[in-house]
Formats: sequence, C-alpha cells, structure tokens
Amino acid sequence: MKFSLTTMIVFAAVIAGVATTNNPLHQPCNTPGSVGCGQASDINSGSAFIYECSMTGEYVFSAGCECASCCVTTSSGGAMCISQKA
Repeated sequence: MKFSLTTMIVFAAVIAGVATTNNPLHQPCNTPGSVGCGQASDINSGSAFIYECSMTGEYVFSAGCECASCCVTTSSGGAMCISQKA
C-alpha cells in the first residue's frame, strides 16, 4: 500500500487532534496517577474540574465542580471540589 505525503500529513493532524481532545489543559501529562484541578471554558461549562493523569499519559476528567474557583488541591496530592461561599 502506498501513501502520499498529503495522506500522512492529514493522518498526523488527526492524531494531534485526538491528543488535544484527551488533554483538557493542553499540557503534557507526565506524572501518571497524579490528580489536580483544571479550568477551561469548553469543559464543565467553564467551571473548575478535577482531573487525573492516567497510566497512559492522558488526562481523564474525574469530577466537575460548581464554579470556576471551586477546586482545591490538597497537601497529600489530591484534589477536591469545595462549595462557593456566599
């Protein structure tokens, strides 16, 4: 089977798109098992969320929080959603 340069470029662009989709923070996921807080306008309606770095190096959405600043990381390496105070 013979592939043209155009076919290989399109394939590479599709693969890059998949990697971006699995990476909500648009940053490398280099510490499998780590957990953190994120916030992006196109995820969880712009509110904060908890993510985990999977063993395959992909970000995984774990939980959505109520507001943009309602996620905190803990000193033990975890993350949790907190309620917005009035």
